[in-house]
Amino acid sequence: MNNLKDQFLLDPEIAYLNHGSYGACPRPVFEAYQKYQRELETEPATLLYRNFSSRIQEVRESLSDFLHCGSDQIAFVRNVTYGMNMVAQTIKLGKGDKVLATEHEYGAVERMWEIICKERGAKFVKVELPLPVNGPEEILSLIKEQADTSVKVMTFPHIAAATAQVFPAKELVKIAKEIGAISVIDGAHAPGQLRLNLNDIDADFYVGNCHKWMLSPKGAGFVYASRSYEDKIRPPVISWGNISDGTSSLLLENDWQGTTDISSILAIQDSINFLKNHDWFNQFVPRSKKLIEEFNLRILEVTGMRNLYDHHSLEPPQMRSYVLPDGNYSSLHHDLFFNFKVELPVFLDQKEKFFRISVQAYSENSDLERLIEAIDKLI
Repeated sequence: MNNLKDQFLLDPEIAYLNHGSYGACPRPVFEAYQKYQRELETEPATLLYRNFSSRIQEVRESLSDFLHCGSDQIAFVRNVTYGMNMVAQTIKLGKGDKVLATEHEYGAVERMWEIICKERGAKFVKVELPLPVNGPEEILSLIKEQADTSVKVMTFPHIAAATAQVFPAKELVKIAKEIGAISVIDGAHAPGQLRLNLNDIDADFYVGNCHKWMLSPKGAGFVYASRSYEDKIRPPVISWGNISDGTSSLLLENDWQGTTDISSILAIQDSINFLKNHDWFNQFVPRSKKLIEEFNLRILEVTGMRNLYDHHSLEPPQMRSYVLPDGNYSSLHHDLFFNFKVELPVFLDQKEKFFRISVQAYSENSDLERLIEAIDKLI
């Protein structure tokens, strides 16, 4: 199957294997985004005042169909970190409460929970998970060992950022329900990479990005709230409210955040249409997975390290992380880019050191060949 490299604006000289960090927007979606920006500047009051609510609602309905949830259960935010803060600031934590997480949390989200727990006298507990983990059952067992009635919040990534492990989201939500804890999922990497059914997962809160694997422009994310919490959540910034077509505080307090560029949010609908028009989950997600599988053993051989995935269900289709051998890799990211024109993230603040590849519809064999050559020379 041919790649879609000509559909993206990426520099052809760069082996861009960092979609998981910053995404990349296809030309048709980017052109729609620019069209909305021009519309905003042509008649600002019409888009931001007269038509704001109806236009936002149209996008919300399109996204809710994509995520399989109620359209009134989604509020738009600029990214997952903002959305997770919105959720965390809403939950009433106090002395004696626990927030149960794992060692796989995204750094900014982990820092957020640590600060909030410290301020409110709660305890932030991180469950240690081995790498490689034997499978989803081991994840569930280790988390369940520390899940008791003192846990007020159970939070976890759907796909871990650094280690790129898929967590058994639905089963973890069930554990949270059993102990009466609030379930909060960091879904930054899941929408567009995994087929999502938020009604089926049934979390209390699910926070996701559209500007990563859904291919939307930068600054487009969402917060999903269950029916139990749709009237208990509010944004960090309190604005006018009461502009949305909705009736819950999730929408009434979050839709209108003052004068801002909503073009990236409007373009979510165009990114969803792009995915549908290219039969994304049947064509290009499997293509990405196949490309990773073709090069996986060669990357492991050049690093000389173990595979992080002992069970196929832990593997995201478009991301993979690799352990680095002992050594100083403080300049690895710099050297990969400036010496080999390879763009990917290197994680040095974990128990072990990793690099992560992201494979997208624009990726080709030569990108991974270049990575292998570079890693072979640099480590």
